[in-house]
Amino acid sequence: MGILFSIVTVLIGIGLLSYGSDWFIIGSSKLAKCLNVSNFVIGATVIAFGTSLPEIITSIYAAYAGSPMIAIGNSLGSCITNIGLVLGICAILSPIIIKHKSILKNSYIYLTYSIILALMGYDGFNFVDGVIMLILFLGYIGHTIKKEGTSKDEEIKCENISIILAMLITIIGLSGVFLGSRLFVDGARDAAIFLGISDKVIGFTLVAFGTSLPEIAVSISAIRKKLGDIVIGNIIGSNMANIGCALALSSMISYISPTNFEMFINLLLVVITVGYMGKSAIFNGVPSKIKNRLFKKNNNDSARNSIEVINNKYLKINRIEGLSLFIIYLIYLLIITNIMCFYFY
Repeated sequence: MGILFSIVTVLIGIGLLSYGSDWFIIGSSKLAKCLNVSNFVIGATVIAFGTSLPEIITSIYAAYAGSPMIAIGNSLGSCITNIGLVLGICAILSPIIIKHKSILKNSYIYLTYSIILALMGYDGFNFVDGVIMLILFLGYIGHTIKKEGTSKDEEIKCENISIILAMLITIIGLSGVFLGSRLFVDGARDAAIFLGISDKVIGFTLVAFGTSLPEIAVSISAIRKKLGDIVIGNIIGSNMANIGCALALSSMISYISPTNFEMFINLLLVVITVGYMGKSAIFNGVPSKIKNRLFKKNNNDSARNSIEVINNKYLKINRIEGLSLFIIYLIYLLIITNIMCFYFY
């Protein structure tokens, strides 16, 4: 009866996290429109923060409740899930075409941020580490808003919704996320105790996957519409929020022990993803004569499409690359759950 109640609690928590974050995104996006904020800033800040809200609130509550391993498992584990599972599956379903160079620039910032994270987290995260991560994240947000701000080229409408109604929807969504995070963490922790599973494994698997549901839904919907920029932008922005808010604030509440293997997997996935995106940018610098020689023997449609993408200076993550990210994610899951260790034993 105890485990059944815990599972029901977890499911209710996931539902509140999912629907609450949806309402928060709708309300905050409408509010941003009413305040004349550009679409770019809404996507890079409001939407990214909104889809990461379950991770942020869940991690903070977990740290406050004395479960720091669930906190880092949720925040860092969600980053790994977003790249290995979400981005990997999206690229497998359809190659991700990225048309804006600003996405690549943001990925370089994200890579730098991930390297700093790995260096600071080698001996765990304390209050000072949390403050540094939070300041860096706020600097990133401030830079994005200052650079893009309101767009002169786009017509921004409030879409017949009052600021009061937008604020009400935002508050309702935020309340749902708060309640859902509490139910989710408490249920997951009780289930872990009943099954004899560590908080760390629960945090990096069940909790991380559950709080990544908004990113999964948004990304799959975007890839069906061939909106590669939204997929990458959402994942990078969400992961920045996971680290700069969820992990940072959690470590300011409670010391978090080192998780070097998970930190390595996260950095590995970030490096590979940025490498996949950057390869096209590097190839764009190759002289046209060399490009023609490289593709001279390929007269099929695939080769011509590759040349067209390169000449238009688009960035691309193809299906094979997406599969590699997904395989790394599966191996990581097998290792942290000890399934692979049992197999070799």
